Amino acid sequence: MPSEDRGKSAQFVPIQFVFRNKLTKDDRLQMAFDALVLSQLLGRNVSLGKIIHGDDHATLKVRTGARTTESARTLVTSKGLAAEVRKRLEKVAALLSNSEPPDLVLNRHCAECEFQARCRKIAVEKDDISLLASMSAMERQVLRSKGIFTVTQLSYTFRPRRRPKRMRDKREKYHHSLKALAIREKKIHIVGSPELKIEGTPVYLDVEGLPDRDFYYLIGVRIGHGDSAIQHSLWADTVEDEGKIWRE
Repeated sequence: MPSEDRGKSAQFVPIQFVFRNKLTKDDRLQMAFDALVLSQLLGRNVSLGKIIHGDDHATLKVRTGARTTESARTLVTSKGLAAEVRKRLEKVAALLSNSEPPDLVLNRHCAECEFQARCRKIAVEKDDISLLASMSAMERQVLRSKGIFTVTQLSYTFRPRRRPKRMRDKREKYHHSLKALAIREKKIHIVGSPELKIEGTPVYLDVEGLPDRDFYYLIGVRIGHGDSAIQHSLWADTVEDEGKIWRE
């Protein structure tokens, strides 16, 4: 971008194209990373980036805060995106400099990684507790500090306890150890005594769509009628049709 002030050099602005309509924090971090790389390469400030995204080619300006010092071209980051990117780069550098591979952990990013099948195979062979997808990183860390590294080990820690009267009306907490026990015994365990009382006509509703576009193209309705059921499937081929199927 040419400078509006005479005597000042032009400003470099990295531009990204993203097909999604809704941007995430990761998209902004990717832009901040590009700005940091460009800032280091050129030895000058790159504080602005643009993301063009979605069906309407909307433009979002991202203030990255990336800049370099004029003397030694040392990378300096301000608070915000650039600081977050630098923290992550430091973690990546620490992993790359370590001769030992990082701890095996399956998480929600596995679907984007080329080593997903390899890591899952190793996790299954080791019976690693990260196979329990609902467990957080903090919970795994606590268990490992106690010497529990496998699903089988965790399964032996479950102890059913009688709930006090004051807690009986409250929802039972989720027990990872009970899930591990169910996997080891290949059984389904039910906590408490659940009761299902359905009065009137049961109606089951299922809506499918593209959240990124706020477009819902299928409404499935199943209405119970004695031992049988009536099924309705309402389809929308276009955004204009969506309002029609909701009204129907």
